[in-house]
Amino acid sequence: MMTKSELEFQKRLEKFIPPKETWTPIDKALFTPKIYFEDYQNTADLTFNAIKYSFKHHYENNELYKRLCEIKNITPDKIKSKEDFNKIPLLPDSFFKDYPEGKGFLNWLDNLFTGSTPMPQFRTEIPDHDDVIEEFNKKGVRIMFTSGTSGRFSFIPRDTGSWDRLRCNAMRSIVELMDYNPNDTVILLIPDPRLTNLTIASLFGIAYDLYEPENIHVALEDMKITTQFLRMQRNEAIGIKEKIKAKAMSKISPIVQKKSDRRIINLLEDLEKEGKRINIAGPPFWLNRIMERMIKEGRKVKLPDSQVLTGGGWKAEEDKRAPEEIFREKVEDVLGIPQDRYHDVYAMSECSSVFLSCEGHYKHIPPTIIPLVLDEELDPIGYNKFGRFAFIDPIPNSYPGFIITGDKVKLMERCPVCGREGPVLDIEVTRLPGVEGRGCAAVMADLMEQGE
Repeated sequence: MMTKSELEFQKRLEKFIPPKETWTPIDKALFTPKIYFEDYQNTADLTFNAIKYSFKHHYENNELYKRLCEIKNITPDKIKSKEDFNKIPLLPDSFFKDYPEGKGFLNWLDNLFTGSTPMPQFRTEIPDHDDVIEEFNKKGVRIMFTSGTSGRFSFIPRDTGSWDRLRCNAMRSIVELMDYNPNDTVILLIPDPRLTNLTIASLFGIAYDLYEPENIHVALEDMKITTQFLRMQRNEAIGIKEKIKAKAMSKISPIVQKKSDRRIINLLEDLEKEGKRINIAGPPFWLNRIMERMIKEGRKVKLPDSQVLTGGGWKAEEDKRAPEEIFREKVEDVLGIPQDRYHDVYAMSECSSVFLSCEGHYKHIPPTIIPLVLDEELDPIGYNKFGRFAFIDPIPNSYPGFIITGDKVKLMERCPVCGREGPVLDIEVTRLPGVEGRGCAAVMADLMEQGE
């Protein structure tokens, strides 16, 4: 018999599930299982058909990806068993930032998009990135973006169905791997996710699908994060007007940051007095900065029933990175949250899922995603060896989700701590040497200069 929280989750999930008569094999894999990590093999079997369907869909409807397949001499009829998944051509994640500027950007986006691109009407002949994002939003396509330390953006187009599937996939992992209660209070250490398509904000913004909106507190309220905003934060302003704005922002940002951090610290203390359960979610460097301020001011809280969920990494603040074990100890000391209630998530803009850690801190891969670890020759090397992470993601309709990343991981066949089924990633995920440090945390660190 389902608990009250489980029943509430099913109710929240239902609004994203399309009518059953319209289901594709992808929808069957996503929505048939009631529990992912206790019925892993059944879902994995359904995922086989989903991948075959997805590969055929992109092969037939994405000319760019079809050309890649033709070069590799791979056609949909050659994918007959799970062993054939290794034949599916993979795109490097850098592909999503290899776009031309100016007039060529829309053509690049059109080539990337699978199927007929719902091209909007623009006010100018050469719209900027933010105009493109805003107009595509109106057409039901979220162009999610992130940026690396080089300042080059990545753009990922998701139609409504693809975005809803991602949300469902992520919601399942949160509910099955964390202690879910829909009445919890949530503190999001991000800008307001309803005002931006920035990937890290969008993913943490799934909290609005799981919890009551009145119980959610956002660290940076009323702040619309655009690509122009991020360029100005990185001193890449274009033209006199942007340069003037950028100069003003450089003076205001530390003040805004300090005010935000103090508001969050005061909120933590108030919620402690009220005996509230809290879910604190955001990039680890942001949480670390808040804890450092608390230590400096001699302030601590005790929140033994609360939880922490970090994600996005430390990329722009590598000098402050601590091994996860040390960071968990700091969370326990300053916030009073036990280490088994600390979770970290590995997520990528290009992937339609999140890999959330269990109480044992290993990152669980949902059965709707096929993980691969590759050697230097990009050949699969199996379990218990470090290599380059790749994945086969059948979920998105709007772009091929068959991706090679620049991340170094170790894949394990089972979690060595909890009893859940399916493979996991080892605790630490790092960037491969020589590969640009790219990720949402880099963007988030650029939002504010370090305050005093």
